[in-house]
Amino acid sequence: MFYHIKELQYNAKPDKPDWVYAKKLQELIGGQFGEMSVAMQYLFQG
Repeated sequence: MFYHIKELQYNAKPDKPDWVYAKKLQELIGGQFGEMSVAMQYLFQG
């Protein structure tokens, strides 16, 4: 049986935006060697 609790695991409130971390996260998702870029290269080569 599964149940869903609509709460965050950690209640973190940042004091201000962290642009260094945001830049690193953006690189992982859509940068040159990011998740989307690697997936698209794999699909095009196949």
